[in-house]
Amino acid sequence: MAVLGTKRSAFLPMGLVALALDQLGKLHTAQTLDAGDRAPLLGDLLAWANVPAMGGAFGIFQDWLPGAQLIGFSALAFAATGMIVVFYRGLAPGEQGSAAALGAMLGGIASHALDRLRYGSGLDFLHLGPPSSNLLPDFSLADVAIVLGVATLIIELLAAEFTARASERPQR
Repeated sequence: MAVLGTKRSAFLPMGLVALALDQLGKLHTAQTLDAGDRAPLLGDLLAWANVPAMGGAFGIFQDWLPGAQLIGFSALAFAATGMIVVFYRGLAPGEQGSAAALGAMLGGIASHALDRLRYGSGLDFLHLGPPSSNLLPDFSLADVAIVLGVATLIIELLAAEFTARASERPQR
């Protein structure tokens, strides 16, 4: 039974929310837009997009055959999931912020893995800027969850380091 204020009360719900929101966005986009299309969501600020993502971040595996891509992305997903579980288990019971960050990352990874298994590729369904612009890349909420999770962990690590260093300084 999860108790409020524990790492478990932050980890699992955040992972499920990230997974569900990303999958719902992709489902909506796949039902309303043809592949390659974009439609305004918030004027010229944000648009819906239906853009298959064959490669990963920075084009990783982009030129690989579909079967090899699935193997490569599956291996990365298993490795990342294993690291997240190891870090999660090492958290103190009350470290909700880190647990939520790890949960968001796991939800994003799970959503990407589900896409690869179901569709053979990822699906980017959001676009910053006017729908006709190609200045910024398309992305998904899974991407956002992973990036925000990593950023949260980095900020928490830096804050803990600064606090530790401040306590070691001699008092004047």
